[in-house]
Amino acid sequence: SWYAHVPGLKVVAPWSSADAKGLLRAAIRDPNPVVVLENEILYGRKFPCPVDEDFILPIGKAKVEREGRDVTIVTFSIMVTTALEAAEALAQQGIEAEVINLRSLRPLDTATIVESVKKTSRLVTLEEGWPFAGIGAEVAMQVIEHAFDWLDAPPVRVAGVDVPMPFAANLEKLALPQPEHVVDAVRRLI
Repeated sequence: SWYAHVPGLKVVAPWSSADAKGLLRAAIRDPNPVVVLENEILYGRKFPCPVDEDFILPIGKAKVEREGRDVTIVTFSIMVTTALEAAEALAQQGIEAEVINLRSLRPLDTATIVESVKKTSRLVTLEEGWPFAGIGAEVAMQVIEHAFDWLDAPPVRVAGVDVPMPFAANLEKLALPQPEHVVDAVRRLI
């Protein structure tokens, strides 16, 4: 959110190999300054990657990673995995969650988010960062401004705990959002 706050900067946050390849190519070709945020924990994960020489993704366009009808979960970067795991757990409870991978934090693809919320009537934002002045707060505000009449419940943010990031692995896990946190947030809405 620090970078996305700056006017004139474009900010992308890839999740998969395809996201990384397509967005990096778009960033290189863009005449404007683009910040590419990579989560180093994703370096060890394997994803299918397009081999087409002309493969590029547009900056400012989100991707619906999973279709759903009951709630929209909006997230980016490494938290897409958490959202998909939560959506799978929710599906076992009969709740179909739509998961949106933002890919681009600025410009924000408000149209894709609003279209989804108009379908599901509920919004949960998920981010690894802290809740105060985060991307989730901006996403929620965009939905309130553009799709308020379609909301059946107030938007809910799931974010990292509002404390400095601990160094110890066991404490770090407690400070970061987990799939069960997303499931609990969705259950509060439905």
